[in-house]
Amino acid sequence: MQKTVTVIEDDKDLNHTIVKYLTMKGYKCKSIYDGKEAIDKLYEEPCEIVILDIKLPSCDGFKVAKEIRSFSDMPIIFLTSLDGQKDIERGFMSGGDDYLTKPFSLKELSLRIEAIYRRIYKNQHFITIDNHYCFDVTNLSLLKDGKEVHLKQKEAKLLMLFLQKRGEIVTKEEIFEKIYEYDKEPSEASLRTFVYKLRSLFSKDKILTIKDVGYRYVG
Repeated sequence: MQKTVTVIEDDKDLNHTIVKYLTMKGYKCKSIYDGKEAIDKLYEEPCEIVILDIKLPSCDGFKVAKEIRSFSDMPIIFLTSLDGQKDIERGFMSGGDDYLTKPFSLKELSLRIEAIYRRIYKNQHFITIDNHYCFDVTNLSLLKDGKEVHLKQKEAKLLMLFLQKRGEIVTKEEIFEKIYEYDKEPSEASLRTFVYKLRSLFSKDKILTIKDVGYRYVG
């Protein structure tokens, strides 16, 4: 699965330079140039790592980080010209995981991103869903407060697919291919039943129906 990075930087030239470099390194990148827009888009479409400038239109980076922390624990790397001790402290206090000051080298930024992936995502066997639920990737099992929640095999596979493609549209065709495997006649009715079961466990707002196409998990 391709690693996803969102670059929130209002300097379009710098934003494009970072995105171009990280794309060459194998990351799937998205550019955002405005603070409020960043909050709205990351709520709807989370990513794995956020690169965040502080001096942004409509809402500064400190506020953006705090808002992100209200709904997600996705790692945040501050990338800013503010290099004072108080600014650095404020960055970490607002929810940042790392703080890189301008000017910087693209190589150093890449190394810091890779370090976060090694620390947080490498060999990850559990995916956190919310304060109560997590998913055991190795055993394809859902846990609530440490206790297993019974799921049918296809329900567990569907949940795993949603978590792997968090924020992305998953088509019905892809779901049928991934969870039905060798079944000759995948059923849309049973798929709706599986989705209903997952919604009943978490929230119907976490799994959005994309009419005539498929679903999108936004939790």
